[in-house]
Amino acid sequence: MTERGRQRGRLLTAIAFGAALAAVLLFTHAPGSALLLAGAFFLAVFLLVRDQERRIDELAAAAERRVARAERTPLRTRITEGIREPLLLLDPERRVREANRAARRLFGTRIVGRDVALHLRHPAVLDAIAHVVAGAPTASCEITLSDAVERVYAVSVSRVANVPEGEGEGEGEGEGAEARPPAAPAFFIVVFLHEITQMKHAEEMRADFIANVSHELRTPLAALLGFIETLRGPAKGDAAAQERFLAIMEDEAQRMTRLIDDLLSLSRIERDAHLRPAGRVDLAALCESAAKSLEAVARERRMRVARALAPDLPPVRGDSDQIVQLVQNLLANALKYATAGTTVTLAATATGDHPAQIRLEVRDEGPGIAPEHLPRLTERFYRVDAARSRKVGGTGLGLAIVKHIVARHGGRLDIESVLGEGTTVRVTLPAADPP
Repeated sequence: MTERGRQRGRLLTAIAFGAALAAVLLFTHAPGSALLLAGAFFLAVFLLVRDQERRIDELAAAAERRVARAERTPLRTRITEGIREPLLLLDPERRVREANRAARRLFGTRIVGRDVALHLRHPAVLDAIAHVVAGAPTASCEITLSDAVERVYAVSVSRVANVPEGEGEGEGEGEGAEARPPAAPAFFIVVFLHEITQMKHAEEMRADFIANVSHELRTPLAALLGFIETLRGPAKGDAAAQERFLAIMEDEAQRMTRLIDDLLSLSRIERDAHLRPAGRVDLAALCESAAKSLEAVARERRMRVARALAPDLPPVRGDSDQIVQLVQNLLANALKYATAGTTVTLAATATGDHPAQIRLEVRDEGPGIAPEHLPRLTERFYRVDAARSRKVGGTGLGLAIVKHIVARHGGRLDIESVLGEGTTVRVTLPAADPP
């Protein structure tokens, strides 16, 4: 219902109420009071009608003014408001003529009408603007803006001729458009900022990954080449030296094999990261199997794996091969880095949350990890003690694989550690839906 219709409805209600009241007074033998009341009532109605009509006219005039302002807004302004990236329109003196919504959010609403250098002080951008003002058609640069977080932008600066409003701006826009004032600039400068923070971060991660892989492979390869050269030369007839060197070469070759296997595994997990697994996995049986497969490793260090698996543990929704890998990686880490002769505890319980979840914990009695290392433990090739990690056969990818498996299963990974007491790795996974 329109505003005018609502006002008419209220007016008719008031008239009906006044007429009813006057009729009651007449029937109760008070004609003088009824006439007086009727006169006062109709005067009030007349004033009310005039006031409401005035208000309706004011509302209509305000709406017409808003429409007129929208129609007078240049087409380029209406288009740029819908662009999600910051865009500025400057005159040759670097004053900001227009800034879209994204630019105002980034630089503040006061940027319009002021020199762009007051809000965007980066020298690379100002140099690019100067090149375009001097006659270059385009210029570009890359900048980093620091606010709460650092953001990287690819900045494109281009020169556009100042076409009078209505010339070539679309059908129907040219009729009745005003000509450009004589003082208008001959051209404008368009500054467009495209955020590339995530892309730069991905490039840095890829470069770091390649550098780390190269380093991890170069070390054992260098050792292998050195031993081969020794076996062909000084140790050619030394059977004891050959046996010792061949054992070391085997260890280095196995280390490279483990590294390649982990890299391939990580690649497969990332490839399927967007596919949420839907299988049903018996976590209790899986934990028992993983613990038994590592009993030989535990015996070498005089350790044991204690199980604390809740009875009637519901199945987990997931990929059984990946969850086996998750449990084995966590147990292997605990057995490698915990203190010899201690106990590693593998626990699993069901939570009472809705939907239900399964909490898996691996606790060791090792030296613990300093707090500053905890946030980075799941980074690829990050090691608290690189020399010790390589000595025990670690690839630096175990917890990175665990993190990606947990993410693919829609779970959560938490790591807690106390220096001198040990480390607890906790994984929460969703329970499988009832069959």
